[in-house]
Amino acid sequence: MKKVVLIAVGLAALCAAQQPQAPAAPGRAAQAQAPAAREDALDPTPIDPAVQANNDLFLNDWRNSTPRTMYGKLVFRDILTKLEGTDPQHPKKKGAVLLNITAISYAMLDPGAVAAGRAQKGEQQVFYCDKGAGQLTVNAKPYEIKEGMGFTFTPDFDFKLTSTGKVPLSFYVRTEALPDSYTPSANITVVNRFDADRRVGAHWVHINNGGPAGFSLINIAPRTVPQPHSHANEEMWIMVKGESILSLGKKISRMTPGQAYKIPPTGLAAHTNINLGDEPVQMLYLGTNRGGPAPAPAGAQAAPGAQAAPGGRGAQAAPAAQPEAARQGGGQASPDYSRLENGTINLSTEHLIDMYMNNWRESHPRMMHGNLYVRDMLTALEGPDNLNPAKKGACLDNAQAVSYAMLEPASSAHKIDGELKGIQEVLVVNSGAGVITSGAQKVELAPGMAFIITPGLDFRLTATGDKYMTFYMVSEKLPQGFTPKAGLQVVDNRTKPAVTKNWVEMERPLITKADGLAQYSAINQIQMAPMTMARAYSAAQGVEEVWISTDATADMLFGKQLRSLPMGAAYRIPPTGITAQAPINASTKPIHLLNLVK
Repeated sequence: MKKVVLIAVGLAALCAAQQPQAPAAPGRAAQAQAPAAREDALDPTPIDPAVQANNDLFLNDWRNSTPRTMYGKLVFRDILTKLEGTDPQHPKKKGAVLLNITAISYAMLDPGAVAAGRAQKGEQQVFYCDKGAGQLTVNAKPYEIKEGMGFTFTPDFDFKLTSTGKVPLSFYVRTEALPDSYTPSANITVVNRFDADRRVGAHWVHINNGGPAGFSLINIAPRTVPQPHSHANEEMWIMVKGESILSLGKKISRMTPGQAYKIPPTGLAAHTNINLGDEPVQMLYLGTNRGGPAPAPAGAQAAPGAQAAPGGRGAQAAPAAQPEAARQGGGQASPDYSRLENGTINLSTEHLIDMYMNNWRESHPRMMHGNLYVRDMLTALEGPDNLNPAKKGACLDNAQAVSYAMLEPASSAHKIDGELKGIQEVLVVNSGAGVITSGAQKVELAPGMAFIITPGLDFRLTATGDKYMTFYMVSEKLPQGFTPKAGLQVVDNRTKPAVTKNWVEMERPLITKADGLAQYSAINQIQMAPMTMARAYSAAQGVEEVWISTDATADMLFGKQLRSLPMGAAYRIPPTGITAQAPINASTKPIHLLNLVK
C-alpha cells in the first residue's frame, strides 16, 4: 500500500536532508517482514553523566536572564546565547550553547511604548509575536501586528514598532549573522501563520502552521508523542503555549512557556516533546543547516544494542553503524542510535495496538481453586495470526492468560482435581498478607514474593490479613517434554539488587526459569523514578514481551501513539519487529510494573 506523507512547508527539506529513507509502513496483513529501519535504534545503555552531555545546560528560561534594551524601548531577555567555552557538548554557562545563531530571546514592548531604528550591520532578527497588539511601520506602510505574526528586521530599512494593546507586545526573537547568500531588501515581509492551514508533517505527529523564515510554529495534539530522534544540524525548540514533557537525551523534564532548548550536539541525543494534556501545545522550531554532531562519546560504540538482557529483554537487532563522514562531512564512524521508524502515522496501515492491551476491569470474573477471583487482562491468541488477533487482548502465544486475582480475607484457595490442564500458574503477590501450605511446607507470603502452582499440587492458600489479598498471575502453557518442578516453589527476591536497564528502569527478577517457569525467562519487577522515560525499543519478531502496570497509571509510547496504562492493565508488544514501546513516569512518585519475556 502506498503511503502519502504530508510534510509541512519549512520542514520538508529539513527532514529529507536529515533522515535516512525509511520504508513505508507495511499493511496489517504483511507486517511479519520488518523493514531495515527498525524502531529499536536508541542507545540502550544506562545514563552515565561521565559520557553524556548535561541536559540542564542546554535548557533555559528567559526569566533567568538580565534584561537589555534595543531600539529605544524594546526589552530583550535572552534564553539561549552563543557558546561559552570551546566544547559544544560541555558549555560553561547554562543556555550559552549556540554555534550558528547569536541569540534566542524574548522581547517585550510595554503598552504605548515605541521602538524604532534598523537592525545592526551584518545581522538580522526574526520576530514571532507571542502576545499583545501593535503597529509596525516600514517605508510609510503600516502593518497591524498580533499573535501568530512574524517578520524580519535587516540593516536595509528603518522601522517603527508601537505597542497598542493593554498588555506588553511580546515576541520570540532569533538573532543571527546575515547568511552568505543574503540579498538586500528595502522592504519587510510580514507573515501571519493563521493564513496557512495546518498539516501533519514530520516525526509522526508534528502539525505545522507556518511562521516567518527561521521559525516554524509546531502544534502537538493532545495525548500524542512525536518520534524520538536527533539531527545532524543545530536544532532548537521554544515552548510557546501549554506544557509538554521534554525527553532530551535519556532524561525528561517539564517545559512551560518561555523556555527553550538546544539538542546537545553529541550525534546520539534523541529528543521529543510529549503532550500528556487534553489541549494542543504550541512550540517554535528553529534550525540551521550547519553544526553537525561531534564524534560519539566514549563508550557509545560498545553499547550492547544487540545483546539480550537478563530475562530475555532487549533481543533486538543492533543499530546500524553509519559512517560519521556521511553524517557530518568527516570524522570517525559511530553508531546512530537516534531514530525510530520515521514514517508519518497512517491509521489505515498502522498496526492495531489497542488489540494488544486490556484491563482486568473490562473482563468477566471467573473462579479458580474454589475461592480465587480471577479477572483476565490478556488471554491466549484467538485467530491464526498473532499479528492480527481476532479479539481485544487475545494475543498470547505462550500463556493461557495473564490475569489479576483476588482472595477474600480468611478464605482459602486450594487444589481442585482436573482444574489445571496443560498449564501451571505463576503468582506474584501484589498486596495483602497470607500463608500457603503444601504438605509439611508452610510459607508466609508478602507483596513481591512469587510462587508456582503446578498441575496436581496439593496446596492451600489463605488470606490472613484484613484486606483482600491480590496477585498478578501468569497461566503458562506447559511445552511438550517439560516437567514441572516437584513440590511447592516459593521465591523471595525482594532484597535482590536491581539492575538499571533501558536508561532508567530499575529491574529485579521476582521469579525465573531456574525457579520453575515453563515458558518465560523471568517475571521482572520494574521501578521507574519520578519524571523518567525509558528507552524506546521494539520486541524482535517472534518475541513475546508483556508488561503490567501494578500500582499506578503509566503513560507509554506504543507504536507511534501515546497510551495510558492504568493500574491493573497489561499489554503485549506486537511482534512485528518495528512496534516501539517505552513506559513514561511523568508523576512525582515512583511507579512499578511487571515484565515477562519469551
